[in-house]
This record gives sequence, C-alpha cells and structure tokens, in this order.
Amino acid sequence: MNPIDALERSWNDGATIIARLTAEDLNRPTVCAGWDVKQLLNHTMGECQMMTMVNHGETAGNDRGDLVGDGDGLGETWVRLGEENVASWRASGLDGERTYFYGTFPAGASAVINLGEVLVHSWDLARGIGAHLELDPEQAALVHGLYAAIPLEGMRKGGILAAEVPVPVEVPVAERMLGLLGRQP
Repeated sequence: MNPIDALERSWNDGATIIARLTAEDLNRPTVCAGWDVKQLLNHTMGECQMMTMVNHGETAGNDRGDLVGDGDGLGETWVRLGEENVASWRASGLDGERTYFYGTFPAGASAVINLGEVLVHSWDLARGIGAHLELDPEQAALVHGLYAAIPLEGMRKGGILAAEVPVPVEVPVAERMLGLLGRQP
C-alpha cells in the first residue's frame, strides 16, 4: 500500500472517532501517559500540521498551539488538516528528505511516520473514549515495518514511546505494531 494512500485512509478512519467526541470527552484520559483527549488531539493534529508545512518547504517547530479549543468545529478541523496533510504529500512526493525539529529522514520514512501519528493516535483516541477502531493490516504493516527496523530505545528513554508490550509473533500485525509502540493491544 502506498503510504500516502494509507495516510489518507487513516485520516478518514480517524474522522469516524472524531465525530463521536463530545466536549466532555476532551478531558478524558488516554492510553498516552499524561495526555487527555484534548492534549492527544492537539499533539496529533499539530504534528501533522508541522509535516504539512515541511512538505511545503517551510521550517516548522514543535508548537502548533491549541487546535482543539472547546471542541466546537473539531470535525471540520480534523478533515481540513487531513486534506491539507495528504495534499502536501501528493504534491511533494516521496523523494528527497524531510527535516523536522527532531531530525532529518528520507521522505518515504517521513510519510510513514506521519501515517503512524494519525493511525496510532486515532486508536489511542478511540480507546480513550471507549470506542473501537479496527486497524487496517496494510496500514499497520507499513508502520510496524518502519519502527521494527530502527532502534527505539532512545525514544523510550526520552519518554516519547512507552516500553514495548510483548505480544506473540503470531498475532495480527496491527497488534504487533501496537505492542512495539508501547500499547496494550
């Protein structure tokens, strides 16, 4: 599966969870330690907004501000940012490198990092509000393939990722991806 197509699908799948949110849900805890739903959404949308800016040749830091607010219009914001994010990848393509405040990566890997942000955090969001989000095996395989091929200990020590949750090798790739990225499938 092309990572840009996978990213687009992931934004659309996440929109189904966003549509279920209420203002009261914004303060609910998530599986991401120390983050409530609002913080998780601000992180996810802000990270992807940064990737969009970089795809347009702009320099972007890690502070995107409050994109959630009181939750009014959140669905429209999610869709708009998703469309802009996907369009930026379609326009810039998967060649070259992308430089973010945390490092420089090949464009193809950056697209999969972007996919992982939306895919995994949509799952985190669903868990936070007691909903179910079925993860697509092809999307999960892209994300799992990237993160299984790189050392993650620095991110774990830095608090970016939780400790790996051991899962049997024979479980579906979505569960292996979640475990690798510190989630309990």
